[in-house]
Amino acid sequence: MAHAIDMSAIEQALDGFTIPPQPEILQHIQQQLDLPEPSIKRIAALINLDIGIAGFTLKVVNSAFFGLRHKITSVEHACKFLGVNRVLKLVRSVLVRFTLSEGRHDKFSLKLWSSALQTGNIAMTLARNFNFSQDIQDDCYSLGLFHNAGIALIQQQVSNYEQLLQQGLQQGRGYSEIEEQYFHTCHEVLGYLVAQSWGLTPELCNVIAYHHSPALMLETDSELEKQLFALLKLAEHFSGQSRQLFNITLDPEWELHKGAILEALDLEPLQLAELAELLHRQHINTVYSV
Repeated sequence: MAHAIDMSAIEQALDGFTIPPQPEILQHIQQQLDLPEPSIKRIAALINLDIGIAGFTLKVVNSAFFGLRHKITSVEHACKFLGVNRVLKLVRSVLVRFTLSEGRHDKFSLKLWSSALQTGNIAMTLARNFNFSQDIQDDCYSLGLFHNAGIALIQQQVSNYEQLLQQGLQQGRGYSEIEEQYFHTCHEVLGYLVAQSWGLTPELCNVIAYHHSPALMLETDSELEKQLFALLKLAEHFSGQSRQLFNITLDPEWELHKGAILEALDLEPLQLAELAELLHRQHINTVYSV
């Protein structure tokens, strides 16, 4: 498992920033799950308290990315069919988007969450194609939605975030280096704190904390962390995340570490085109179709 983040780094990263607390709805659902006999009706009722969250959750469940053969007609139906733990993961991912994007309609915020959704959908689809467990597939979706949550927090306070990152990335500098220079924090650590506060597993929190530190994550002794990290980076590559967010076509991080990333998933470079075709057949656009 990756080393825990240094507390001094956390204190510095938090200076001037507030981590949104875990919504009460998640706390109440977890309390139900901790009971000897959780009530599906009660859990569904809690989710249904927010019509927007309930509606978007059903929309995601019924999307092609989940690959269900039968339409889910209600939150209670979803809990019974998918299991309450899967639904909790999904609701958590939906809520982080709603919470951090609330009231923001600027172009970059829209791009950020569109990219997050695409990355999550691609990572989940790839995990399913590679026959990873259902837990890992669901965790991939969570990673897609949470991994850049720290960017949303910084951008809420820094109106020219996009321009500063674009300039730095064009010079071949890394995300964290640029963010530390201008904002004295980085979105990896902020994202880690959001993920930890919202109850994600230690493995997911670590991947989020170090998702721009490939050399570290590819050497972790946790096979789960390594696989989740590799799936996230592969999904970022296919989605063209740097191009979507900052109009940067070069991705030095991928080019430098793609061999080790693919090796972690037992893939060869020649298989990338095949995987892109698989995604296209499922109506998922990738950089290979641009």
